[in-house]
Amino acid sequence: MESQKALKEKLLVRLDNLRESQLQVVLDFVDFLKSREKGGEDPILRVAGSLSGSPLTAKEIEKELYGEDSV
Repeated sequence: MESQKALKEKLLVRLDNLRESQLQVVLDFVDFLKSREKGGEDPILRVAGSLSGSPLTAKEIEKELYGEDSV
């Protein structure tokens, strides 16, 4: 198995060849890994929790978003 230093050097070489948009994806992934390491909640589970319950009609969604007057 490679040392941490060798892995970091390989990573830096490969990062030099990425476009800015790809670098942002890598950064987002690193942030994701760090949040999981700290015991953060899985974002998929967080979204799934908000989807529980009975489904809303289009009118109910509009009422929630824009208030009574929109319906």
